[in-house]
Amino acid sequence: MEHPPFEKLLLQDGVVSLSKAATLCSMVDNEYDDLLVEYLKKYDIRAVITRAGGVGDNLKNKILRNAFGAAENSGLVTVNMNNRYAIITLVKDILSSFEDSITSVSGGGFKIGLAVRDRDIAMAIFGNTGLAGLDIDQEISASRILHSSLRD
Repeated sequence: MEHPPFEKLLLQDGVVSLSKAATLCSMVDNEYDDLLVEYLKKYDIRAVITRAGGVGDNLKNKILRNAFGAAENSGLVTVNMNNRYAIITLVKDILSSFEDSITSVSGGGFKIGLAVRDRDIAMAIFGNTGLAGLDIDQEISASRILHSSLRD
């Protein structure tokens, strides 16, 4: 299987952007998940992809828990309070970018990409939220990066 031209999407000023790497992880077709994670290694970027779905506060909780689980269980980050705080900060910042009154009752599903290079970590989400039975969906994407925030 031929892979998509990831490099053309990832480069920013001649360097692979960590935020773009996380964003691409959150948007790539499921069949390319493993291929993309492997591809990023040649740029010294470690990545993991997970998903979360739910309604209201349950959705927010699942995004946080799944981000923790994916980052820690894959070995992407060392399990410690500093790194957990970094993930909490990323999730909080991403959720605040689309927080509104309807979010508390809407449901959705998201693909989550996490990418690490050195002590920098980026997170991105992509997916849909909506109200069941109303056929009104919003497509949402957001990403954040924290520099020099991870510790061994």
